[in-house]
Amino acid sequence: MKKYINRNYFWASLFVKQLEVLGIKNVCISPGSRNTPLTLAFALNKKIKKYVHIDERSSGFFALGLAKKTKQPVAIVTTSGTAVAELYPAIIEAYQQRVPLIVCTADRPSYLRNSGANQTINQENIFRNHIRKFSDVGLPQLSKNKLYSFCKKTAEIIKIATEKDKGPVHINFPFEKPLEPDSFTDNINLKLTDFIVPESSCRKIKEGNLNQVIAKVAKFPKTIILLGWDNFDKTFYKKLLRFSKQSNIPIFTDGTSDLRFFNNSKSIIVNHSSFFKSEIVKEKIEPDLILQFGNAPTSQTMLRFLEETKAKIILINEFGDKKNASKKKCEIVKVKPENLLNELIKIKIQKDKDWYEKILKLDEIAERVKNRIINKSEFNFEPAIVNELLKAIPEKSNLFISNSMPIRDYDFFASKNSKQINIFTNRGASGIDGIISTASGIASKSKNKNFLIIGDLAFYHNLNALASLNEFGIPLVVVLINNNGGGIFNMLPVASNKKYFEKYFITSQNLNYKKIVYAFGGKYFSPKSKNKLKQNIIEASELKLFSVIEIKTDSKKSLLLRKKYWSEIKQAVEQNDN
Repeated sequence: MKKYINRNYFWASLFVKQLEVLGIKNVCISPGSRNTPLTLAFALNKKIKKYVHIDERSSGFFALGLAKKTKQPVAIVTTSGTAVAELYPAIIEAYQQRVPLIVCTADRPSYLRNSGANQTINQENIFRNHIRKFSDVGLPQLSKNKLYSFCKKTAEIIKIATEKDKGPVHINFPFEKPLEPDSFTDNINLKLTDFIVPESSCRKIKEGNLNQVIAKVAKFPKTIILLGWDNFDKTFYKKLLRFSKQSNIPIFTDGTSDLRFFNNSKSIIVNHSSFFKSEIVKEKIEPDLILQFGNAPTSQTMLRFLEETKAKIILINEFGDKKNASKKKCEIVKVKPENLLNELIKIKIQKDKDWYEKILKLDEIAERVKNRIINKSEFNFEPAIVNELLKAIPEKSNLFISNSMPIRDYDFFASKNSKQINIFTNRGASGIDGIISTASGIASKSKNKNFLIIGDLAFYHNLNALASLNEFGIPLVVVLINNNGGGIFNMLPVASNKKYFEKYFITSQNLNYKKIVYAFGGKYFSPKSKNKLKQNIIEASELKLFSVIEIKTDSKKSLLLRKKYWSEIKQAVEQNDN
């Protein structure tokens, strides 16, 4: 029996049904006119959860957080024009970290491009430098071949995003008016289910030659593991620790790695960014081989170490990505890290134990110096807040660490513990935009407690995300480190240029964040001591609304203490070596 339909809505409904079958469970939607068919198709689908965001930039980052936490692709819907471009920062971050996003942009028909038509820009592969796949599906066509081809192409694109070349994909949807479902355009005898392509089985990664890697690992007596962020799970960590212990191989954990907060094993090294500031120490413990799992390190100290070392570097990751910014030649092995560890554990390699113990000793010395300086410091010394927060938050919490100073302080100052805290960051492109939104997306899908540590400029960049926290009832606890501007720039040589430094780099805002937080419906705290901070964290974590704990700091005083710390670390480790 034939029925009247709107072809745009039928086309969009078919697409949404195909996504549902392929396992898409979440979508972020921003309002607009041209995306009406897509918006209503998602709105009427009962199996896909919808999150509506007025601002497209926040929507993109919220979707990024959802995808990170669920480890599943998330769809994003926008209208045409500049709304599309607002998604670009989140897409760049997703591309760099291989997070699957299904970016669905509505568009005017192609014949209106470059014609002066309102809200029309050239959306043809607009994200080309940071997208895994682009497809313009063209105006809706209702022949059986076209409908089946449309579903097949959708399935292929989702497979790229989730398996073949993991990361964001972009599907562009041109629509002609009328856009609403009850504005009929056609009379057809077709059902959506006639064209749906079933979910396919997972692809197997073609792995590199494991025997060659194993032979190299067995050959060199002085080996270190460099561990950065990646989508690692507990099984991987357990295998890595087993291999490390039985082989006398230290694990240099970056501040972005939650292995620091998974186990107290001596083989987990956390102070390398500090003791490698000593050229003497670097020379004395020069390794033969570096096995790098995950992203490149956060600190400039470690990046310089990778540039200067004579050691052979092997990068190990599933997709064969080059995650090393140094000019030094590296060998890249495309393999699932767990599979390599399984083989390495079997052969029971034994490394230089004396050299291994020397590194453990250096880490212990640096830890003692660090604790002594922090314990004597004032409450609002920025690095001191790092470990106070780690002590106070409950086990198995999610902790999002913002870019700029917070992630660097975690890399230098965060001590290891066994709370099994889940660390999240946006260290793909490392921007300070969209931090609150990303943390919100993560928190929205978690039953555990959720915390974000962030600087005042990153907070300012994403203020409108507070509306989403209120709208969706997300009880995120935000620890706001407010040094009134870009305090990180005090660490750069440009800080000596007094004439222009304050105006063009520090850019103090002098905002009343208490009023802003209350305006968005949140709870505000302003602790003045370590004990009060702990009390505020406990109180905030029990609330059903979002909260902001603001700690005002002095970036210049913090810089002086940082320099004192690095100087004393250098002196202590060099004296130990003598």
